[in-house]
Amino acid sequence: MRALKKLRSSLMMIAIVAAVGATIQLASNPPKGWRWRTPRPLIEKYRFAPVSRTVLAGSLTAHGELQSAKRTVIECELENITMGVKGQTLAAGGASTLLYVIPGGTIVKEGEVLARLDSSDYEELLRQQQITVERARSDRYQAALNLDVAKLAIHEYREGVLKETLKDSQRAIALAESDEMRTKDRLDWTLRMEEKGYAPKSQVATEKQNYAKALFAVAQEKGALKVFEQYVAPKALRTLEGKVLADTTVLNYQDSRLKRQLDRLETLERQVELCTIRAPHDGVVIYANDPRRGIVIEEGMAVRQKQDLFYLPDLGDMEVVTHLHESIVDQVRTGMKANVRLEGAPDARLEGHVKKVSPLPDYDWRSDVRYFTAIVQLDSVSRADLNPGLTAEIEIHLAPRSSVLTVPIEAVTQEAGQDVCYVALDDRLERRRIELGQATHHLLEVADGLREGERVVLNPVRAEVADDTSEGPDARDDQASPSSTADEGDAEAADAVAVLH
Repeated sequence: MRALKKLRSSLMMIAIVAAVGATIQLASNPPKGWRWRTPRPLIEKYRFAPVSRTVLAGSLTAHGELQSAKRTVIECELENITMGVKGQTLAAGGASTLLYVIPGGTIVKEGEVLARLDSSDYEELLRQQQITVERARSDRYQAALNLDVAKLAIHEYREGVLKETLKDSQRAIALAESDEMRTKDRLDWTLRMEEKGYAPKSQVATEKQNYAKALFAVAQEKGALKVFEQYVAPKALRTLEGKVLADTTVLNYQDSRLKRQLDRLETLERQVELCTIRAPHDGVVIYANDPRRGIVIEEGMAVRQKQDLFYLPDLGDMEVVTHLHESIVDQVRTGMKANVRLEGAPDARLEGHVKKVSPLPDYDWRSDVRYFTAIVQLDSVSRADLNPGLTAEIEIHLAPRSSVLTVPIEAVTQEAGQDVCYVALDDRLERRRIELGQATHHLLEVADGLREGERVVLNPVRAEVADDTSEGPDARDDQASPSSTADEGDAEAADAVAVLH
């Protein structure tokens, strides 16, 4: 009997110790569904915020790439030029060798040297052309001199030879008329003397003959003057004028020839200048490499006419290119304000606006999802380290919406991939699954799950609110899961502890 009493005492002590240990274990780690009652009201345990309606200026976030709105393609501008010099043909084939190239990624200013090409062929053509130009200039000067001489000859004939010839003819006519008058007087005197018997008939005949000669001389001089005025002088003038016209034509030809040679000289000088490639504006140098064709821009390579060498984005005119999902592209309009944050420059906060939204989606045969290209133009860029290619995060400010049901962003938490709020009832909390709409930095639009005037817990922690929470009607339908099985196991464990007690 004594041994039996000792055994009963030992078993009772073991049971008491086990019950105490189970109680301590439950107190330190209560199973799910176990509620410890507390007299403290909910308002003292949690912070709440009301579900209210307000004007919501929402925003939309997308990722994109920083690019330059103005990207200049710099190519080889050398031309194929052929010219003949003294029966020989000289040519430069529009190709050259890259002697120097600036390192890629270098930020350059307008006019800075980007590359140098071998210009020896073009310089030789330039020297030969300079000689040709000097020869053409000399021929032009000679033609101009010949024209001046021809014009001077016309002036000389009109003002000198013609006038002097006319004066000589008039003097000759006057002298002939004077001889006519003298011989006429002598003939008349001889005829009177013949009547008185003082002059023989032979003398009369001689005086008549002299008078006839004088008349003929007058007629001859007047005829010569008439021929000179009507034929000789006009013919001489026409000849001299023809010489002027001919020399004018030669001068025009020489002018055209000299201009053509000067144009060719200018072209060759331009080609020599183009062998030194300079930046047309400020920007950053990007090599125009083409891996598909095996083209790598480097010193010593042969370049051809119209070959792309560099891309020069303008760092003062930057934009961000992004791709918007088809579900949100209808919310974005041209002119909407946007903030841009660059991952490569996290301290930079840039402002811009939506410049363009593509009306058609981007084609991608690998996916059925459609994206639309949008461009956000930066309003001002004052930093020199914002290079193209940086990844950007864009926040587009959507149009404000009035009377929108909202909650603070701190009131929403995610549990099992669902957006959840904890709503205050009389003496407990209710877990609600909600649907969200647009968002700002501080507020979230509630599309479904809450009513205006309800209060929600701020910064809820599942482990802290579990004892005061009951599942909402929308959540009770989701309990057929492994977690509900675990809750049932916890309840069975609690019943076992109660039995021990």
